[in-house]
Amino acid sequence: MNNILIRIKRFISNKNTITILCVLAGVAVLLVGYVWRVNQAVDPVKIPYALKRMLPKTKVEDDMIGTIEVSGSFVKQNKDLIDSKAYILNKDWYVNYDTVIPEGSLLYKSQLVEKKDIPDTSWDDIPDGATIFSLSVNSHSTYGDSIMPDNFIDLYIKTTDEDGKVVFGKFIESIKVLAVRDGGGNDVFADSQTSRSSSELLFAVKNDLFLLLSEAVYVGGIDIVPVPRNAVYREEGANKDGETGTRVSREELMNLILEKVSEISDEIASDLTAGVNGDESSIDNDKDNNSNNPTTTTTTTTTTTRALNIPGTQSEN
Repeated sequence: MNNILIRIKRFISNKNTITILCVLAGVAVLLVGYVWRVNQAVDPVKIPYALKRMLPKTKVEDDMIGTIEVSGSFVKQNKDLIDSKAYILNKDWYVNYDTVIPEGSLLYKSQLVEKKDIPDTSWDDIPDGATIFSLSVNSHSTYGDSIMPDNFIDLYIKTTDEDGKVVFGKFIESIKVLAVRDGGGNDVFADSQTSRSSSELLFAVKNDLFLLLSEAVYVGGIDIVPVPRNAVYREEGANKDGETGTRVSREELMNLILEKVSEISDEIASDLTAGVNGDESSIDNDKDNNSNNPTTTTTTTTTTTRALNIPGTQSEN
């Protein structure tokens, strides 16, 4: 027995023996750690994916999603990835207004929003003092549906003067397109796999420009033609006036429109306001006075000569 103990002590006290034991222990630790990490990395996790193609503003339903097994490490490395079907089914989620989820795609949190967070329009952040204008267009006038949101355009007008001669020139320059809709009000470029034709360009302009453009449309006989511009032009235009540099390019064209527009005089506007407020006596008195005085007209319009607060107007000698 003593001989056995002596041999063990000699074996343990041998430097070579200790070195071999330490190496073996280290290899064993590394091997165990490696196996544990591999198991963690390849440990399959079930996550949801799209069974069908989902368009913007679509509510995500149970029959639209399935599950697929992927490695756990992949899920941990993608913080935006939705890692469980319950995450989707426990709340009413909608596809974001600017997102299309392809069939077979994994689902990400940034792709989904609650219904209250879906914007109703693309122009919630238009500046104060601006109004949305809708310009009727078609595939031809938009250069084969190539005018897209965030593009900058100039507006040209085509009409005829009193002598029947054609008038054509740049009217308003440097306008940023906010949205392009088809005849059904759908975003032309929201779905790349669906062919849609441009029907209207939507953009924001200052209130005076909105009034001027509306008058040009209602006057009739005036065609408004959009012309796309490049990025360099956009940057130069932005340095001229405010954020976009939108401005009237030719004062003569503006005056051509204004000459065909009439405004209600202050007197008639006052009468109309009185009628709306229930004070019809003043209107009745005016009618009596007019009937007794044949030189007084019952309605008066004044050809507009208003001074518009529009930057950049310039005349050509």
